[in-house]
Amino acid sequence: MKVTELASAKINLTLDVGAKRADGYHEISTIMQTIGLQDTLTLERGTGEGIRLLCDAPGIPCDSTNLVWRAAEVFFRETGIACDGLTIQLEKCIPSQAGLGGGSSDAAATLRGLRQLYCPELTDRQLEEMGAQVGSDVPFCVRGGAMLACGRGEKLQPLAPLPSCWVVVCKPEASCSTGQMYQKLDEMQFRLMVDTDEVILGLIWQDLDRICTHVGNQFFYAVPRECGTFEIESILMKMGAKCATLSGSGSAIFGIFADEAAARLAAEELKKSYPDTFLTQPV
Repeated sequence: MKVTELASAKINLTLDVGAKRADGYHEISTIMQTIGLQDTLTLERGTGEGIRLLCDAPGIPCDSTNLVWRAAEVFFRETGIACDGLTIQLEKCIPSQAGLGGGSSDAAATLRGLRQLYCPELTDRQLEEMGAQVGSDVPFCVRGGAMLACGRGEKLQPLAPLPSCWVVVCKPEASCSTGQMYQKLDEMQFRLMVDTDEVILGLIWQDLDRICTHVGNQFFYAVPRECGTFEIESILMKMGAKCATLSGSGSAIFGIFADEAAARLAAEELKKSYPDTFLTQPV
């Protein structure tokens, strides 16, 4: 038996980082929205012994260090179901180390696929609890859409999605280590003020202008200038984006456009210098 699941990237419309907790995580408040930039996972059961992960992208580990593998391990452990030989084929499109949640979304898609194959009665909430054992963003990625995430990311409140718009995502060649970005943010005296409540109101009223006025990410000024993120943000704004900022802890930048033609021109221009540039929409 074989199933296919799509794993959607996410962008952070807001990302507010609080104090470091006793468990080593930071308190966060973030509004996340899934977009149509997607990986594809094909899961097949009864293929031999144990778990086998295959991936078409160079540099992606295909062992227990991959969140896909770890999600499968958690699924079988928590359900008590014996693995009868599972093969997962991962086709990557979402750039890694970009702040787009590719690994977390792949893990969530794995859990959804395993539910189809082995245990259809499992609820989204049960999958989210499994996902929390794999990574902070995995519970959000189980359902996707738009959500407010608090705590370390596992406390979720569904929100109205972004109104109709276009999103240009651009990842420079340089990547950002999440751990190093949190450390740098802890050391910074200046932090960008983020108004999550205003973005929530904009989503409720489907007011794209209000949303874009208050989009913000505290990690934005922690990114090393040599990454090229400021240059990308400047190009997006000059070419008609209503807002542009960092996604997650970087290094990808996204811009939100009301006009499809302007978004396409911006994506074409950025792609000349940055191959990992994508034109997509909220999903």
